[in-house]
Amino acid sequence: MKRIIFSVLCSFVFIAIHAQTETKDCKYSFATTLGTGISMSSPSYTPFTWQVLGYYNLTDRWSVGAGTGLSFYEEMLIPVFGDARFQIGRTRKFTPFAEFGIGYSLAPSSDVNGGFFMNPSFGVEYALKNKMKIQFAVGYEFQEFDRLKSYTDNYFESEFEEHLSHHSISFKLGLRF
Repeated sequence: MKRIIFSVLCSFVFIAIHAQTETKDCKYSFATTLGTGISMSSPSYTPFTWQVLGYYNLTDRWSVGAGTGLSFYEEMLIPVFGDARFQIGRTRKFTPFAEFGIGYSLAPSSDVNGGFFMNPSFGVEYALKNKMKIQFAVGYEFQEFDRLKSYTDNYFESEFEEHLSHHSISFKLGLRF
């Protein structure tokens, strides 16, 4: 009799532990995206971006998190940003969302200073198996940075700091899990 009671209690404990780990796992999600864009600034450079994001799910629709990655314009930058995400409507096979990332980009090159970064976007995600989702987003990306330029002529040589603001319509494709 003691073995039966002990077995039943152990099975309830394992079920409770399993249920608790599932609810804790649902509080966090991660995403990675690849993107490009249509430049709207001069000088015109087509950006290429890769981002990795971690989210804390506040509710079924609201998530906040942080991200980083690589942005390639004419210089390589490393954006570090906060992100807020809102799921528009209830979860379906195709679920629309709005997202807003804002932060600062660091520059690994010594002749470049990073600057302000902003990326609001709207998109849709398609649910796959195992809680994975493919997402596609269209948005606006704003990136500022300063770089050191030099000019050499037959008569003089000069260096100056150039302030650049890149504006582009961004397209991102990625996975959320």
